[in-house]
Amino acid sequence: MLDLRLLTQAATLARHRNFARAAEALHMTQPALSRSIAGLESALGERLFNRTQQGVEPTSYGQMLLARAQALLDGAVELERDFQLMRGLEIGDLHIGAGTYPAELSVGRAVGQLMSRHPRLRVNLTTTDLRAIVDGVLTRRLDLAVVELSLVDRDPRIATEALPAHPGVFYCRSGHPLESEATLTVERVLAFPFAGPRMPERVAQSFLNLAKAGAIDPDTGDYLPPIKVDSVQVAKEVVLGSDAVGVAPLPLIEADLDSGRIILLPLRLPWMHTAYGFVYLRDRELSPAAQALMTELRSVENELSEREHGVGHQAITRVQHRDSTPRPR
Repeated sequence: MLDLRLLTQAATLARHRNFARAAEALHMTQPALSRSIAGLESALGERLFNRTQQGVEPTSYGQMLLARAQALLDGAVELERDFQLMRGLEIGDLHIGAGTYPAELSVGRAVGQLMSRHPRLRVNLTTTDLRAIVDGVLTRRLDLAVVELSLVDRDPRIATEALPAHPGVFYCRSGHPLESEATLTVERVLAFPFAGPRMPERVAQSFLNLAKAGAIDPDTGDYLPPIKVDSVQVAKEVVLGSDAVGVAPLPLIEADLDSGRIILLPLRLPWMHTAYGFVYLRDRELSPAAQALMTELRSVENELSEREHGVGHQAITRVQHRDSTPRPR
């Protein structure tokens, strides 16, 4: 009588409050959904939804069913996941989330390496808002996340593991007005428009004080740059096409430095670095796939840190050489 498929349909209808939208979300026709709900009501002997001109509303019986149904549906998801845990790495789904910098620095590459070893895995990588990613971990929609650790450092439900920090460096396009200036200050650099992703609360006020532009998000405390983009690649395109400046870890602009399209600005701020790591539920066993991804990601991150040191030394040498080259008067 309590078919999980029917419970899923009832829960979807309650969420959308409309047969047409719920049927679309379930990938079925509206008449088929109406028949399913009518069959469930007939089997239970009670009306579960009131049909009105504005849509549908759960009755008191419907509310009771939905409250119990969600626990059953969550339990079914966990049961299926436990079976996948027992099967190991060869068959299963891995749902992960990542912030902008880790996604572009290392997570994508680590997923690629994981899939080359276990091609039958199915991986879903989410790169939406950081707080939505944390919520995905807390609600068990995500097995694992790689995000800014300051977002969760006081949440007892969450376990974390820090990954190597990557210093942020200022950059601009070749031929930028700053390129001809012998001495640069942070205030001078940030007098130009700044393009990049939102910055976490731990550095937000410092950025705003220096840039004198952008804003603090009143809901999160994050710094919102004057040109806010959610991708380092897009930020680079903005910088290449304007007088905007950007900040990124060195590995993300290495190829552009080598090509000469982008130049490094000789500024270092001790607080300007990544601080992300693994985030997962403390009371939930990690799947073999999640553990394997963590192993791959640790390896990629360590390799990045070693290469970053070499790239940084070469880039600084280039900057020093450029600064010591006599400029035409």
